[in-house]
Amino acid sequence: MLTVATSLAEAARPLAPRRHLCLLPLSTLLENVAGIYAALIAGAEIAVPSLAEIGYSGAAGLDVSKLLACLLRYQPHSAIVLPQLLAALVGAIERGAPRPESLRFLAVGGARVAPALLARAAALGLPVYEGYGLSECGSVVCLNRPGAIRPGSVGRPLPHARVEVVDGELIVEGVRCLGYLGADGPPPGPIATGDLGHVDADGYVFVTGRRSQVFITAFGRNVSPEWVESELLAHPAFVQAAVFGEARPFNVAVVVSQAGDAALERARVAVNRGLPDYARIGALVRAERPFGVADGLLTANGRPRRSAIAARYAEAIAACYANAPEFSEGAYE
Repeated sequence: MLTVATSLAEAARPLAPRRHLCLLPLSTLLENVAGIYAALIAGAEIAVPSLAEIGYSGAAGLDVSKLLACLLRYQPHSAIVLPQLLAALVGAIERGAPRPESLRFLAVGGARVAPALLARAAALGLPVYEGYGLSECGSVVCLNRPGAIRPGSVGRPLPHARVEVVDGELIVEGVRCLGYLGADGPPPGPIATGDLGHVDADGYVFVTGRRSQVFITAFGRNVSPEWVESELLAHPAFVQAAVFGEARPFNVAVVVSQAGDAALERARVAVNRGLPDYARIGALVRAERPFGVADGLLTANGRPRRSAIAARYAEAIAACYANAPEFSEGAYE
Protein backbone atom coordinates (compact mmCIF):
# COMPACT_ATOMS: atom_id res chain seq x y z
CA MET A 1 0.00 0.00 0.00
CA LEU A 2 2.93 2.31 0.69
CA THR A 3 4.23 1.64 -2.83
CA VAL A 4 0.86 2.49 -4.39
CA ALA A 5 0.42 5.60 -2.25
CA THR A 6 3.91 6.81 -3.20
CA SER A 7 3.10 6.40 -6.90
CA LEU A 8 -0.10 8.41 -6.42
CA ALA A 9 1.63 11.20 -4.51
CA GLU A 10 4.13 11.52 -7.34
CA ALA A 11 1.37 11.51 -9.98
CA ALA A 12 -0.40 14.44 -8.30
CA ARG A 13 2.80 16.36 -7.52
CA PRO A 14 2.63 18.73 -10.55
CA LEU A 15 -0.66 20.11 -9.15
CA ALA A 16 0.75 20.39 -5.61
CA PRO A 17 -2.46 19.60 -3.69
CA ARG A 18 -1.97 20.71 -0.09
CA ARG A 19 -5.38 19.86 1.37
CA HIS A 20 -7.31 16.63 0.73
CA LEU A 21 -10.97 16.19 1.59
CA CYS A 22 -12.16 12.64 2.35
CA LEU A 23 -15.53 12.20 0.66
CA LEU A 24 -15.60 8.40 0.75
CA PRO A 25 -16.05 6.32 3.92
CA LEU A 26 -12.76 5.33 5.52
CA SER A 27 -13.77 1.69 5.15
CA THR A 28 -13.06 2.18 1.42
CA LEU A 29 -9.55 1.06 0.44
CA LEU A 30 -9.43 3.70 -2.31
CA GLU A 31 -9.83 6.56 0.18
CA ASN A 32 -7.27 5.08 2.55
CA VAL A 33 -4.54 4.56 -0.04
CA ALA A 34 -5.20 7.31 -2.58
CA GLY A 35 -6.56 9.84 -0.09
CA ILE A 36 -5.05 9.52 3.35
CA TYR A 37 -1.73 7.70 2.69
CA ALA A 38 -0.87 9.57 -0.53
CA ALA A 39 -1.75 12.90 1.10
CA LEU A 40 0.41 12.13 4.16
CA ILE A 41 3.35 11.22 1.93
CA ALA A 42 2.91 14.52 0.08
CA GLY A 43 2.76 16.44 3.36
CA ALA A 44 -0.79 17.63 2.73
CA GLU A 45 -3.54 18.43 5.23
CA ILE A 46 -6.44 15.98 5.41
CA ALA A 47 -10.02 16.95 6.26
CA VAL A 48 -12.22 14.08 7.46
CA PRO A 49 -15.77 15.37 8.00
CA SER A 50 -18.55 13.10 9.18
CA LEU A 51 -20.62 11.36 6.53
CA ALA A 52 -23.60 13.43 7.68
CA GLU A 53 -21.69 16.68 7.06
CA ILE A 54 -20.81 15.50 3.56
CA GLY A 55 -24.50 14.90 2.91
CA TYR A 56 -24.85 11.14 3.12
CA SER A 57 -28.03 9.76 4.65
CA GLY A 58 -28.93 6.13 5.11
CA ALA A 59 -27.47 3.61 2.69
CA ALA A 60 -27.68 5.57 -0.54
CA GLY A 61 -29.10 9.04 0.09
CA LEU A 62 -27.09 12.15 -0.78
CA ASP A 63 -27.92 15.80 -0.08
CA VAL A 64 -26.01 17.58 -2.85
CA SER A 65 -26.41 20.97 -1.17
CA LYS A 66 -24.55 19.63 1.89
CA LEU A 67 -21.85 18.17 -0.36
CA LEU A 68 -21.33 21.56 -2.01
CA ALA A 69 -21.33 23.31 1.38
CA CYS A 70 -18.69 20.84 2.57
CA LEU A 71 -16.49 21.58 -0.45
CA LEU A 72 -16.86 25.32 0.08
CA ARG A 73 -16.11 25.05 3.81
CA TYR A 74 -12.94 22.98 3.55
CA GLN A 75 -11.64 24.43 0.24
CA PRO A 76 -9.86 21.19 -0.73
CA HIS A 77 -7.28 20.91 -3.47
CA SER A 78 -8.03 17.22 -3.99
CA ALA A 79 -10.83 14.74 -3.42
CA ILE A 80 -11.91 11.31 -4.64
CA VAL A 81 -15.42 10.55 -5.86
CA LEU A 82 -17.34 7.60 -7.26
CA PRO A 83 -19.17 8.13 -10.58
CA GLN A 84 -22.53 8.57 -8.83
CA LEU A 85 -21.10 11.33 -6.64
CA LEU A 86 -19.54 13.03 -9.66
CA ALA A 87 -22.87 12.90 -11.53
CA ALA A 88 -24.64 14.56 -8.58
CA LEU A 89 -21.98 17.27 -8.36
CA VAL A 90 -22.02 17.97 -12.10
CA GLY A 91 -25.82 18.12 -12.17
CA ALA A 92 -25.93 20.60 -9.30
CA ILE A 93 -23.38 22.92 -10.91
CA GLU A 94 -25.22 22.74 -14.23
CA ARG A 95 -28.35 23.90 -12.38
CA GLY A 96 -26.53 26.97 -11.06
CA ALA A 97 -24.71 25.82 -7.92
CA PRO A 98 -21.26 27.38 -7.40
CA ARG A 99 -18.30 25.43 -8.73
CA PRO A 100 -15.69 24.49 -6.08
CA GLU A 101 -12.88 26.78 -7.21
CA SER A 102 -10.25 25.31 -4.89
CA LEU A 103 -10.15 21.88 -6.54
CA ARG A 104 -7.02 20.99 -8.48
CA PHE A 105 -7.34 17.20 -8.62
CA LEU A 106 -10.72 15.43 -8.54
CA ALA A 107 -10.09 11.72 -8.96
CA VAL A 108 -12.97 9.47 -10.04
CA GLY A 109 -12.99 5.68 -9.98
CA GLY A 110 -14.61 2.64 -8.42
CA ALA A 111 -16.78 1.92 -11.46
CA ARG A 112 -16.95 2.76 -15.16
CA VAL A 113 -17.50 6.45 -15.91
CA ALA A 114 -19.47 7.46 -19.00
CA PRO A 115 -17.45 9.64 -21.41
CA ALA A 116 -20.46 11.96 -21.61
CA LEU A 117 -20.29 12.60 -17.85
CA LEU A 118 -16.56 13.33 -18.05
CA ALA A 119 -17.20 15.75 -20.92
CA ARG A 120 -19.88 17.56 -18.89
CA ALA A 121 -17.47 17.83 -15.96
CA ALA A 122 -14.71 19.20 -18.20
CA ALA A 123 -17.10 21.75 -19.71
CA LEU A 124 -17.71 23.06 -16.18
CA GLY A 125 -14.00 23.37 -15.51
CA LEU A 126 -13.86 20.53 -12.99
CA PRO A 127 -10.34 19.00 -12.90
CA VAL A 128 -11.48 15.37 -13.17
CA TYR A 129 -8.95 12.56 -13.58
CA GLU A 130 -10.32 9.05 -14.13
CA GLY A 131 -8.44 6.08 -12.71
CA TYR A 132 -8.72 2.32 -12.24
CA GLY A 133 -7.69 -0.18 -9.63
CA LEU A 134 -8.68 -3.19 -7.56
CA SER A 135 -8.15 -4.43 -4.04
CA GLU A 136 -6.06 -7.39 -5.18
CA CYS A 137 -3.48 -4.91 -6.50
CA GLY A 138 -3.46 -2.61 -3.47
CA SER A 139 -5.98 -0.17 -4.99
CA VAL A 140 -5.03 2.17 -7.87
CA VAL A 141 -3.30 0.67 -10.92
CA CYS A 142 -3.86 3.31 -13.63
CA LEU A 143 -4.60 7.02 -13.54
CA ASN A 144 -5.01 9.94 -15.90
CA ARG A 145 -2.77 12.68 -14.58
CA PRO A 146 -1.39 16.09 -15.51
CA GLY A 147 0.33 15.87 -18.88
CA ALA A 148 -0.96 12.33 -19.52
CA ILE A 149 -4.71 12.42 -20.14
CA ARG A 150 -6.69 10.46 -22.71
CA PRO A 151 -10.50 10.84 -22.51
CA GLY A 152 -12.29 7.51 -22.35
CA SER A 153 -9.27 5.76 -20.85
CA VAL A 154 -8.38 5.15 -17.20
CA GLY A 155 -4.91 6.49 -17.91
CA ARG A 156 -1.54 4.83 -18.06
CA PRO A 157 -0.33 2.37 -15.41
CA LEU A 158 1.40 3.95 -12.42
CA PRO A 159 5.13 3.15 -12.05
CA HIS A 160 4.55 0.20 -9.73
CA ALA A 161 2.24 -1.67 -12.14
CA ARG A 162 2.29 -3.25 -15.59
CA VAL A 163 -0.87 -4.03 -17.56
CA GLU A 164 -1.30 -6.37 -20.51
CA VAL A 165 -4.30 -7.94 -22.22
CA VAL A 166 -4.79 -11.70 -22.51
CA ASP A 167 -7.87 -12.94 -24.37
CA GLY A 168 -9.54 -9.57 -23.88
CA GLU A 169 -8.92 -9.52 -20.11
CA LEU A 170 -6.71 -7.03 -18.27
CA ILE A 171 -3.81 -8.70 -16.47
CA VAL A 172 -1.86 -6.69 -13.86
CA GLU A 173 1.65 -7.39 -12.63
CA GLY A 174 3.34 -5.60 -9.75
CA VAL A 175 1.87 -4.96 -6.32
CA ARG A 176 -0.44 -7.72 -5.08
CA CYS A 177 -2.48 -8.34 -1.95
CA LEU A 178 -1.62 -10.94 0.69
CA GLY A 179 -5.14 -12.37 0.43
CA TYR A 180 -8.60 -12.02 1.89
CA LEU A 181 -9.23 -12.73 5.57
CA GLY A 182 -9.68 -16.44 6.14
CA ALA A 183 -8.76 -17.35 2.56
CA ASP A 184 -5.63 -18.32 0.69
CA GLY A 185 -3.72 -15.62 -1.14
CA PRO A 186 -3.94 -15.24 -4.91
CA PRO A 187 -1.99 -17.76 -7.00
CA PRO A 188 1.58 -16.84 -7.99
CA GLY A 189 2.07 -14.60 -11.00
CA PRO A 190 0.15 -11.64 -12.43
CA ILE A 191 -3.38 -10.84 -11.24
CA ALA A 192 -6.20 -11.75 -13.62
CA THR A 193 -8.58 -8.84 -13.00
CA GLY A 194 -11.74 -10.20 -14.58
CA ASP A 195 -12.07 -6.82 -16.31
CA LEU A 196 -12.37 -6.57 -20.08
CA GLY A 197 -10.48 -3.92 -21.99
CA HIS A 198 -7.53 -2.99 -24.16
CA VAL A 199 -4.32 -0.97 -24.13
CA ASP A 200 -3.67 1.47 -26.98
CA ALA A 201 -0.37 2.10 -28.75
CA ASP A 202 0.54 4.86 -26.30
CA GLY A 203 -0.03 2.70 -23.23
CA TYR A 204 -3.40 4.11 -22.17
CA VAL A 205 -5.70 1.49 -20.65
CA PHE A 206 -9.39 1.24 -21.56
CA VAL A 207 -11.83 -0.76 -19.42
CA THR A 208 -15.05 -1.94 -21.08
CA GLY A 209 -16.67 -4.12 -18.40
CA ARG A 210 -16.49 -7.22 -16.24
CA ARG A 211 -16.08 -10.61 -17.90
CA SER A 212 -18.35 -12.19 -15.29
CA GLN A 213 -21.12 -9.63 -15.84
CA VAL A 214 -21.34 -9.75 -19.65
CA PHE A 215 -24.64 -11.19 -20.83
CA ILE A 216 -25.68 -12.47 -24.24
CA THR A 217 -29.00 -11.31 -25.70
CA ALA A 218 -31.44 -13.52 -27.57
CA PHE A 219 -29.82 -12.22 -30.76
CA GLY A 220 -26.37 -13.42 -29.69
CA ARG A 221 -24.98 -9.98 -28.88
CA ASN A 222 -22.57 -9.55 -25.96
CA VAL A 223 -23.52 -6.66 -23.67
CA SER A 224 -21.48 -5.32 -20.78
CA PRO A 225 -24.06 -3.94 -18.32
CA GLU A 226 -21.52 -1.56 -16.73
CA TRP A 227 -21.18 0.22 -20.05
CA VAL A 228 -24.93 0.73 -20.50
CA GLU A 229 -25.39 1.66 -16.84
CA SER A 230 -22.69 4.31 -17.09
CA GLU A 231 -24.49 5.85 -20.08
CA LEU A 232 -27.74 5.92 -18.11
CA LEU A 233 -26.09 7.48 -15.06
CA ALA A 234 -24.55 10.20 -17.21
CA HIS A 235 -28.11 11.49 -17.72
CA PRO A 236 -29.37 13.58 -14.79
CA ALA A 237 -32.71 11.72 -14.69
CA PHE A 238 -31.06 8.52 -13.46
CA VAL A 239 -29.61 8.16 -9.95
CA GLN A 240 -28.92 4.40 -9.91
CA ALA A 241 -29.33 1.70 -12.55
CA ALA A 242 -28.90 -2.03 -13.11
CA VAL A 243 -29.27 -3.48 -16.62
CA PHE A 244 -30.44 -6.99 -17.54
CA GLY A 245 -31.00 -8.86 -20.81
CA GLU A 246 -29.53 -12.36 -20.66
CA ALA A 247 -31.18 -14.48 -23.41
CA ARG A 248 -33.83 -11.79 -23.89
CA PRO A 249 -34.87 -9.90 -27.05
CA PHE A 250 -34.22 -6.51 -25.44
CA ASN A 251 -32.67 -5.03 -22.32
CA VAL A 252 -34.46 -3.85 -19.18
CA ALA A 253 -33.05 -1.41 -16.64
CA VAL A 254 -34.11 -1.22 -13.01
CA VAL A 255 -33.59 2.44 -12.12
CA VAL A 256 -33.78 4.83 -9.22
CA SER A 257 -35.06 8.23 -10.30
CA GLN A 258 -36.92 11.24 -8.97
CA ALA A 259 -38.12 12.24 -12.44
CA GLY A 260 -41.75 11.85 -13.46
CA ASP A 261 -42.80 9.05 -15.79
CA ALA A 262 -42.86 11.23 -18.91
CA ALA A 263 -39.46 12.77 -18.16
CA LEU A 264 -38.02 9.35 -17.40
CA GLU A 265 -39.24 8.02 -20.73
CA ARG A 266 -37.70 10.98 -22.56
CA ALA A 267 -34.44 10.29 -20.74
CA ARG A 268 -34.52 6.63 -21.84
CA VAL A 269 -34.99 7.66 -25.46
CA ALA A 270 -32.19 10.23 -25.20
CA VAL A 271 -29.72 7.70 -23.78
CA ASN A 272 -30.68 5.11 -26.39
CA ARG A 273 -29.74 7.49 -29.18
CA GLY A 274 -26.11 7.17 -28.13
CA LEU A 275 -26.16 3.36 -27.94
CA PRO A 276 -26.05 0.68 -30.67
CA ASP A 277 -29.34 -1.12 -31.18
CA TYR A 278 -28.37 -4.27 -29.26
CA ALA A 279 -27.41 -2.28 -26.13
CA ARG A 280 -30.48 -0.03 -25.97
CA ILE A 281 -32.96 -0.14 -23.11
CA GLY A 282 -36.35 -1.39 -24.19
CA ALA A 283 -38.11 -0.87 -20.87
CA LEU A 284 -37.57 0.64 -17.45
CA VAL A 285 -38.53 -0.67 -14.02
CA ARG A 286 -38.70 2.02 -11.37
CA ALA A 287 -37.17 0.80 -8.10
CA GLU A 288 -39.25 1.19 -4.94
CA ARG A 289 -36.34 2.81 -3.08
CA PRO A 290 -32.62 3.51 -3.65
CA PHE A 291 -30.32 0.50 -3.80
CA GLY A 292 -28.45 0.23 -0.51
CA VAL A 293 -25.78 -1.78 1.24
CA ALA A 294 -28.10 -2.59 4.16
CA ASP A 295 -30.69 -4.25 1.93
CA GLY A 296 -28.04 -6.20 0.01
CA LEU A 297 -28.52 -4.40 -3.31
CA LEU A 298 -25.16 -2.60 -3.28
CA THR A 299 -21.64 -3.74 -2.51
CA ALA A 300 -19.70 -1.85 0.16
CA ASN A 301 -18.04 0.32 -2.52
CA GLY A 302 -21.31 1.23 -4.20
CA ARG A 303 -21.57 -1.24 -7.07
CA PRO A 304 -24.95 -2.85 -7.79
CA ARG A 305 -25.43 -6.47 -6.75
CA ARG A 306 -27.17 -7.51 -9.95
CA SER A 307 -28.33 -10.94 -8.83
CA ALA A 308 -29.97 -9.45 -5.73
CA ILE A 309 -31.61 -6.64 -7.74
CA ALA A 310 -32.81 -9.14 -10.34
CA ALA A 311 -34.36 -11.29 -7.61
CA ARG A 312 -35.98 -8.30 -5.86
CA TYR A 313 -37.59 -7.02 -9.08
CA ALA A 314 -38.06 -10.36 -10.88
CA GLU A 315 -41.80 -9.97 -11.35
CA ALA A 316 -41.57 -6.42 -12.69
CA ILE A 317 -38.78 -7.39 -15.09
CA ALA A 318 -40.75 -10.42 -16.31
CA ALA A 319 -43.79 -8.21 -16.86
CA CYS A 320 -41.78 -5.98 -19.21
CA TYR A 321 -41.23 -8.93 -21.52
CA ALA A 322 -44.71 -10.39 -21.11
CA ASN A 323 -46.37 -7.10 -22.03
CA ALA A 324 -44.03 -6.17 -24.86
CA PRO A 325 -45.21 -6.29 -28.47
CA GLU A 326 -43.50 -8.61 -30.94
CA PHE A 327 -39.93 -7.42 -31.02
CA SER A 328 -37.07 -7.41 -33.47
CA GLU A 329 -33.58 -6.21 -32.61
CA GLY A 330 -33.15 -2.49 -33.19
CA ALA A 331 -36.85 -1.65 -32.87
CA TYR A 332 -36.42 0.51 -29.80
CA GLU A 333 -35.36 4.12 -29.91
